Amino acid sequence: MSSPIDGVQAASASDSGTVARLRSWWQADSLSRQFWIFFVAAFFFDFGISLYFFLFNLFLLNLRFDERMMGLVTGALTLGNVVGTVPVGFLARRFGLQRLLLFCFIALPLISICRTTVASMPAHIGLAFIAGMVLSCWPVCFAPAVASLTTESNRVFAFSIVFATGIGTGALAGLAGGSLPHMLLRAHGVNHPADGIRLVLIGASLLTCLGIWPIARLKLIIPQKVERNTWPLVHPFLLRFLPPFAVWSIVTGSFIPFAPVFFQRQLGISLQHVGLIFSASQFAQFCAVLMAPLLFRGVGTQGRIIGAQIVAGVAAIALGISHSASYAVGWYLLYTAVQFTAGPGFYGMLMSRTPEEGRSTASAIQNIVGALAGAGSAVLTGALVVRYGYSLVFNLNAILAGLVVLLICVCFGRSSNAATDAIVSLRSPRAPDAA
Repeated sequence: MSSPIDGVQAASASDSGTVARLRSWWQADSLSRQFWIFFVAAFFFDFGISLYFFLFNLFLLNLRFDERMMGLVTGALTLGNVVGTVPVGFLARRFGLQRLLLFCFIALPLISICRTTVASMPAHIGLAFIAGMVLSCWPVCFAPAVASLTTESNRVFAFSIVFATGIGTGALAGLAGGSLPHMLLRAHGVNHPADGIRLVLIGASLLTCLGIWPIARLKLIIPQKVERNTWPLVHPFLLRFLPPFAVWSIVTGSFIPFAPVFFQRQLGISLQHVGLIFSASQFAQFCAVLMAPLLFRGVGTQGRIIGAQIVAGVAAIALGISHSASYAVGWYLLYTAVQFTAGPGFYGMLMSRTPEEGRSTASAIQNIVGALAGAGSAVLTGALVVRYGYSLVFNLNAILAGLVVLLICVCFGRSSNAATDAIVSLRSPRAPDAA
């Protein structure tokens, strides 16, 4: 017969085991002070840019631009991102990540404000191209900066924290973007909706500037000269990494940028409610990114990505056949949530399997591929929507999500087992929330 003391000790051991499991998942105490300084800068950048991009297509809509024109402007932005990536990658190796980040936080808000003052199509395309070139500083420097401020053991968790916070600030941006233009119209007597949106876009640009101070306080490693031919320009892992990443970028760059226009124009939802939907999607993404290590535990990074694509494909098909606004919103929340759980896995995988001296180059090439995929996806989606409607886009996204799964199985080692484990984990009675 066991004593009460034994029961207490067993309960204490059980509690200690639970705490240990939680600590193994939530590794915030292992992140350095420098990482949290960068985190503050990323917060201001994400909030300002999310608010700006949420409203900009609606700003163009009020200037009587259609989806084809929006696709061209978005394509010009991402094309500029591609053109700027190679020189930015070179400058990052030459002058360091910190100087490039400071330039981005200063120049991008100024150009973004200029974009709100023009009305002609050629001017919008030209300024979008320039903004894309400057914006390329962030994706090229972001991943190496996080990698330099973390260790291999907490790197994927750090990417998850930054991604989730960026998504959470996007939710706040959706709430602000849905309500602020109407508040300005009532408070200041602005006659045209585009004028109210313009004021919010200018405010979002100024918010981005607040990240200058934390970036200036960073102590990133000063670049050292690397002897030529000591490491390959293109790391072998990068060649296997790029195909699935490119297809994933096509999917995320397809419907999601047009979602506010889809809900307002196709489903007749007001701008304020569109803002609430956008915020809800950001909150869903926030929860999904943080909970992904628990929902897909035991299957590894590759299995997590595969599981996300399986669910995303099903959600895209359901979204395409939904005739009710409430059902469409529900499937959209699931679709965006699971799509973005793959981001930390992709970035953490690349930075952990690439030597430190090659991370800037790998990040630059990754950005080029992702931007090209996003540019082509945005332009093609705009044209397809105008000619065939949104249903075809949803079906194509489901097919491409399945292609990501196939490419991961082909390109990465042990991926077939990861795919099987991911599917089993989705159906397992031990983890019903992952379904």
